[in-house]
Amino acid sequence: MADDSLLGPEAIDALLEADELTRAREALLGVPPGSEPYAVVRIKLSLYDGSLASGAAMQALIALMRRNPDWPGAKALYQRASSAAFETRQSSVSHSHPPPPVERK
Repeated sequence: MADDSLLGPEAIDALLEADELTRAREALLGVPPGSEPYAVVRIKLSLYDGSLASGAAMQALIALMRRNPDWPGAKALYQRASSAAFETRQSSVSHSHPPPPVERK
């Protein structure tokens, strides 16, 4: 039997966008920690409440997108975290690493 009080990832994302961090955190308490559909909103909550630095959030999102490039919400949150890292002058994987060297033949 499904738990009717369990909010989906989209509903929790809406809470985060409305700056309802406490309500989003409470909603995530009922979700098993490893539940993959909620991975992005967990990262987003941690990013928004300051418990996860932008760079760490970006690394977690990269790991998700390597498994599935179209992971819902991951790319948009990655771009937001990247911008936040740049604005606050934090090290960022998207801004601080040069492209790989080109081999000349």
